Parts: sequence; structure tokens; C-alpha cells
Amino acid sequence: MITLTLEQLFNELILVTNNPSDFAAFMHKYSIITDKIKGVGPLGGINSALYHCSTEAIFVVPCDMPYVNKELIEKQIEFFNNTDCDALIPRMGSFIEPLHAIYKKSIFTTLQSFLNETKDFRIRSFLKLIHVQYMEMEDNELTRQAFTNINTQEDYDRIIA
Repeated sequence: MITLTLEQLFNELILVTNNPSDFAAFMHKYSIITDKIKGVGPLGGINSALYHCSTEAIFVVPCDMPYVNKELIEKQIEFFNNTDCDALIPRMGSFIEPLHAIYKKSIFTTLQSFLNETKDFRIRSFLKLIHVQYMEMEDNELTRQAFTNINTQEDYDRIIA
């Protein structure tokens, strides 16, 4: 389960949702917060997590990525700790995964301004404003599986088959 893997790696877990009552069962274990700025997509969740976190950086993963891999995240953390950047984004060739990434808390003000001043809420657009380091990932089954999202019934049916 995704939360068990994350609990092994991090002392603080923040769940960002606009429906906190759906996660009432987790309120005793995790901080459950809502978007500070609504209607701006995943950047709104990152913004809220940065605002509420007590650490220098956050690891971001969406709840629709069921194959979170502890070793992969540990490699990202090690790479991040040895790199001077605002965000560490994994990349396989031309594919990037900004929702399996590490962001420094120090970008909060830049992100807040971006969200307040634009109508372009794409993560890729925001990444142009900060110092991003891309971590080349091996294009293999393990990495592709770790970056798998479940967005439709067909996606779900495919992974349980």
C-alpha cells in the first residue's frame, strides 16, 4: 500500500484533498489539508503541501500511483541531497514525471505568485521559473510501473488483470 511505503520513508505525511471527509479514517495518522488556491490542478496541492510542511522539502506523489517504489524514492532523495536545485524531477528520455518529485519549500512564494498571476496552471510552465534538476531514470519495467497512474476504469482493469 502506498501509505505504508511512504511511512517507511518520511516522518510527516500530508494528504491534500478537497474532500477531507472522504479521508476521515486517516485523520489520526496524517495531516489532511485542502488546496489554499482552488481550481488550479496539481500545483494547488503542491502549493498547499509546501505551505503546511515542516521540512525543507517535500516528496510529491499522487494518490492514483499505486506502485510507489521505496528504492526508487530513496534514489531520488539521495540525488536531491547531493544536488543544488529547487525541484528534482525524474525523467525517462523525453518523459518527465513532476508528480513523483521533490520540491523545496523555498519555492512556495514563487509558486504562490505564479498561481495568482496566471491562467496557465501546467506544472511544466511553472518549472520554467525555478531551478529544476532532472534525474535520468532507466527505462525499465520497474520505473514504468512506478509511474503508472490509474485514471480510468480501463486503467484499473488493466492492472488487476
